[in-house]
Amino acid sequence: MSLDVPTIDIDRDPAAVGKQIDEVLRTVGFFQVVNHGVSDAVADRCWQLTRAFFDLPLDDKLPIARAEGGQFGYFPMLAESLANSLDAMDKGDLKESLNVSGGLAPGHVPVDATEASLYATPLWPEALPGLRPAWKNYMGEMRTLADRLLSIFALGLGLDAQYFADKVNTAPVSQRAINYPEQDTAPDEGVLRAGAHTDYGTLTILRQELGRGGLQVHDPKTDEWIDIPSTPGALVINIGDLMGRWTNDRWTSTLHRVINPDVGEQKSNRRQSMPFFHNANYSQVVECLPGCEGPNGEKKYEPVLAGPHLLAKANKAVA
Repeated sequence: MSLDVPTIDIDRDPAAVGKQIDEVLRTVGFFQVVNHGVSDAVADRCWQLTRAFFDLPLDDKLPIARAEGGQFGYFPMLAESLANSLDAMDKGDLKESLNVSGGLAPGHVPVDATEASLYATPLWPEALPGLRPAWKNYMGEMRTLADRLLSIFALGLGLDAQYFADKVNTAPVSQRAINYPEQDTAPDEGVLRAGAHTDYGTLTILRQELGRGGLQVHDPKTDEWIDIPSTPGALVINIGDLMGRWTNDRWTSTLHRVINPDVGEQKSNRRQSMPFFHNANYSQVVECLPGCEGPNGEKKYEPVLAGPHLLAKANKAVA
């Protein structure tokens, strides 16, 4: 039997939703949510202006390109290989992207320059002044939803609803937009739109292009790749490696990828997506949560600091 990636209505009793999510995440680290409360107007404006950004001439995008060794800014085509984060050493991915830090939480003082780099003030294209406020508003919606989901997660794990609140309140978060451009010829062998990888942090919230497939999750039992359809009104949610460690692998951080389209099968095969990456506080010690120990009290992982864990994974992905 193949993996099931369900769609979950979260506008109901949080404890019941938490129980359902716990059952799902024990098998696959992905699900979709509806009735999530994200403003359509805010999301649509951000989506449309982001499309306009990718349509700008390259010369208008390069001034905000990622600095060498940095995590934020514009990433041109083939600049990143997500499979490398798992040491797969694949070629660069067939995409361009814009990655923006969520900024420093009020009153928070980074422990060092390395942490400070995760809150870098973003640069914005002069040719598209509306992009900055659109992204700010959308990230606000994403933060609200992430907090809501973590509260539901806590209930699903048998913890207090606010268990995660003080462990993520200064966390480095980021918003990314990805453009997978038209493909009218088959790419080189082994080159994907996004190579097989797991995400790094607590959870990811993804808006994907309607009518454009390509996102797949891996079923380790059958070694099959399962399509995640683009569902109207739904957002894709998945947990990252950090949440997998936190739950002692009670919940699974699932391998996923974005495959290339069948060239010529449809008029346009361009695809856009917008993932929001949520993390724990930089100096948060992540170790087995209460109630997540193995049958004999086993803990699979040594404690880690959330921030260095995030950076180690992210730095490997830069092609």
